Amino acid sequence: MNRDQTEQPGEFQLDVVNEQGKALVELRSVQDSWADADPAHQLDAKNISQFNHWLASTPVAATTVAGNSKQLLTCSFDYGRLVQANDGSGALGWVRKEGSNQIAAQARLHEADQLKAMVNTSMVFNIASQLVAQKHLADINERLQSIDKNVQEIKDHLEHARVAKIETFQEHLRRVGRLMAEGEELTTDTLQILAENAQTVRAEVKHIQRDLREAHKAIADFDASSWFGSNDLRDDLRKKIDRVGHLQREYLLGMQCLLLANLILFTKHNGNKEFVLAAQDYVQELQAEQGLLGQWEQLQRKVAFHLSKMKPLFERSSSTQANAVLVEKSVSRAQLALSQDIGQVKHLGARLLQAQKPRVLLEMEGGQVVRGRYLPAE
Repeated sequence: MNRDQTEQPGEFQLDVVNEQGKALVELRSVQDSWADADPAHQLDAKNISQFNHWLASTPVAATTVAGNSKQLLTCSFDYGRLVQANDGSGALGWVRKEGSNQIAAQARLHEADQLKAMVNTSMVFNIASQLVAQKHLADINERLQSIDKNVQEIKDHLEHARVAKIETFQEHLRRVGRLMAEGEELTTDTLQILAENAQTVRAEVKHIQRDLREAHKAIADFDASSWFGSNDLRDDLRKKIDRVGHLQREYLLGMQCLLLANLILFTKHNGNKEFVLAAQDYVQELQAEQGLLGQWEQLQRKVAFHLSKMKPLFERSSSTQANAVLVEKSVSRAQLALSQDIGQVKHLGARLLQAQKPRVLLEMEGGQVVRGRYLPAE
């Protein structure tokens, strides 16, 4: 337990750290009222029971939160480090480090005389694992509905060779989401198939990237010169822009499915960081200099350049300007869809990062957790 000399009575912070001094669990008192908390994502009875069992089994923590008055605590877990600590030894030893009030948690203890309390490693790990799974269940199903809507919106524009694979993957995700919503355990076979399908769709996404590069090149090489009119130029350029827009939606739909699959696999594979790293790679891919966003910015500049050169000699300037406005509308339509889809991808990427550090607000009374809510990542 770390106490600041300036802390008021009843305020405290409790850190459980590994041998390197890195915090695995952090408990902090807060002065907020319960009404200030986000009303969404209430902890279920199972999670509350797990917290009370854990606190009761840990004398130092039980003493810290004891008392009859109500108090609010934030509890944060470093799920990644807990995964590493959960190495099969079955227990974390809590000892007071000499010259410090910090409690140290070690995977194994070699000096039994220093032992003050023992807590089962899997108990703490299971709490964090359950928090991660429940926190993201509602979000997983919400995102599934959004992906389903996107599939229906762009289905007619998807490449026939790819639509079956993306649709099949999305259908599998929907079934997995339904199983999770019903509280069913996902079998090893189900997770294996999900991972394999994700690799297949990833390959398709790479093919879409290639097609996007070709579609962007077609716009870069576009000849905006004409003597007699701009109607044909307008139609040709709009078709090219629309193709880029459709490919971008197809690409981002695939990315959303991949991120959602990785979120599911992360929650069901005990926080395997492989799935977080994959998600980070996908988001970085979008933001790379020659990634989707960079290519789109180049396209907008190129289209503006073409329109500035689109000045037929035998056409009224008002007609040329009207055609330019129609081309700009195609760009704006693609921009709107891109912004919406990028938002979905970034949201899912953020969810995976947040899943590594679940945080909850606990209301304590008489040393017992009476209710709790999930909190956004710091």
